[in-house]
Amino acid sequence: MAEISGSVEIRPDKRRGKMTFVIRSESGMEKEHHVPQDKHLLVHAGDTVEAGDPLREVQAVYRSQNVGINDKHLEIILNQMLRKVKISAPGDSNFLPGEVVDKFRFRAENGRLSKSVVISNAGDTKLSLGEVVLKSKLAELNAEADEEGGEPAKGKRPKPASATTLLLGITKAALSSDSFISSASFQETTKVLTEAALAGMTDTLQGLKENVILGHLIPAGTAYRPYQKMRLKHLGEPIPIPADIPAGIGASLGAADELAAAAAVTAEIGSVSPGEEPSALRLVDSAGTTLTTSPEPEKE
Repeated sequence: MAEISGSVEIRPDKRRGKMTFVIRSESGMEKEHHVPQDKHLLVHAGDTVEAGDPLREVQAVYRSQNVGINDKHLEIILNQMLRKVKISAPGDSNFLPGEVVDKFRFRAENGRLSKSVVISNAGDTKLSLGEVVLKSKLAELNAEADEEGGEPAKGKRPKPASATTLLLGITKAALSSDSFISSASFQETTKVLTEAALAGMTDTLQGLKENVILGHLIPAGTAYRPYQKMRLKHLGEPIPIPADIPAGIGASLGAADELAAAAAVTAEIGSVSPGEEPSALRLVDSAGTTLTTSPEPEKE
C-alpha cells in the first residue's frame, strides 16, 4: 500500500526474489516498497498513485486456493484499519499533540475551523482574545456593537490541524471503536467496560454491531435513520372504487375501462329504489360495447 502520493519508479533489488518500488512525491520525498517478484502488481513504472492506494493484489492468497471473495469485504476491513489518525500539529483545533482520533472527527473539526475565525482584537464585544468563533456569530456580535456605537471585533484565519494516518491491526482497530458495546463484544470485555464506566462514556448506537447486540434495527437500508424520518406528502385524494364490481371484470379490463365499469355499476345501482332488486345489470366500456349482463330473474 502506498504510504505517500507521487509517481512510481521500479528499481532492481539486490535481494533475491524481491523488487523495489520507489514512490517520489512532488516535494522530492521518496518512499521504498519491497515486493516479491511473483506477486501480481496493480501499478507500473510512471503511474501516479495516492497515499493509501494498493500496490499489489491483496486477494492473491485467496485466489490461489480457488476462494472467491468480493473486493467490498476487503475494502471494509482496510477502511476500518485506516480509520484512525494521529495528530501531529493541533493548530487552532481542540485536539492535543499525539492524540489518536477518528478521521471523520478530524475532518469535521477542520471543517468547523474553515468556517471560523480566531479573534485577534475583541473590540467592544464579549469575545476574548484567541477565541475561535464562527464567522456568522462574529458578524452578529459586530452588528450589535455597531448599533451601540462600539468597536467591532476582528479575526484572522485559523490554522487547521494536521495528522498522519495510522495502520492498525484488526484487533486494535476493533478495540478502538467509538462504541464501547462493540469493543466489549470483541475482546478484553472487562477492561473495555471498566474504562467506559470510569470515563462515564455514552454509546450513541451509531454502528451496526452495537444495534445487532441490543436487538435494534441496524442503521442501514430502510432502517437508516434519515430514511425513517422521511415523511410523504399526498398531493391528491385517492380515487374511490365501489366494492360492488362483479368478480372477474378487472382481469379483462384496462385501468380506464375499470373506472368506466365502476361508474356504470354505480349508476345502475343508484337508479334502483331502496329495497328493490335490479332487474338487469349491464356493464359497458368507454366505447359503448357491452361487457357483461346479469341474468334477469325468472318469472313465475
